[in-house]
Amino acid sequence: MTAANFSPEQTTVLLIDDEQSVRSIVLKILRRAKYNVIEAENGDAALKAAADHNGRIDIVVTDMYMPGMRGPEVVDALSKVRPGLRALFMSGYADQDARTAVPEGANFLHKPFSGQDLTGAVEAVLKGPPVK
Repeated sequence: MTAANFSPEQTTVLLIDDEQSVRSIVLKILRRAKYNVIEAENGDAALKAAADHNGRIDIVVTDMYMPGMRGPEVVDALSKVRPGLRALFMSGYADQDARTAVPEGANFLHKPFSGQDLTGAVEAVLKGPPVK
């Protein structure tokens, strides 16, 4: 499937956020937009969920800062075993320039955001290049 041909019903999102309340809201928004979503509460759980998932994972939507592995570390590990992976990073830390740790080809979304902001960012990332 080329980047221009992603449709929500055929797109699998791996959602990673250590805050249950944030994860629940983002999960609801993505599912309402018809994306298939796998959720994980941290980097280790995300790596296990990805290893257990036999299908394609098109995009990782992850918090930047979590206990244990940070979002960029998780995406780096996953992109080595899942070529073509795309990534969208989220963070509520306005006082830090979190974008400096975002890999080439990924995008960044400041928390809080609206459902429209999230789905628009996911669509834009899916149309763009995979992470490097």
